[in-house]
Formats: sequence, C-alpha cells, structure tokens
Amino acid sequence: MDNPMLALQYFGLAAFLSVAAALLSIAIKLIRLNRFEAKKGWARVDTISGAIMGRARTRDDWMPDGRIKGGMIFNRNKHRIEVSGRLSDESFDRIFR
Repeated sequence: MDNPMLALQYFGLAAFLSVAAALLSIAIKLIRLNRFEAKKGWARVDTISGAIMGRARTRDDWMPDGRIKGGMIFNRNKHRIEVSGRLSDESFDRIFR
C-alpha cells in the first residue's frame, strides 16, 4: 500500500467491525436470556457492582446456596478478612443457556 492513510482506514474499519461483532454477540445472549434463572441469581446480589466485586450473599437463612461460589478476601481498606461470593459458573451457564 502506497498510502499510509489507506492502511489506517482499513485498520479502523477492522477495529469497528470487531467491536460491532462483539456487541452483536452480547445482544444475542441478552435476548436469549433465561429470565427465571436470572431472577434467582439476582435475588442473591443487591447491585451490579456488588456482583462484580463479589458481594453476593452466600447463605439464605443459614443454608448454603448452590448458585453462589463463596470464598474469602482480604479487605485492604478495613484490614480484615471477609467472606465473598459471586455467581457460580454453572449459574451463568443456566442463565445464558
């Protein structure tokens, strides 16, 4: 290619198409979402940021919940170990079929 701007345009087009394909894939997954399973998982998490940060409730009335993968983390701000929980991989598989 003789023109460097032409190569830059092709690179921009390729980047745009890859982002568009990723967004289309996410949209299709959200359309095919199993809403009943999603509501069950959402009952254990208060906010979206809580789900990302691992703040799901691991127990419901003192019974362990199979949808939540529990663990321990060290909270650097409070200098203590805390119980953390996030939705398990099997739960995501049931939600996103």
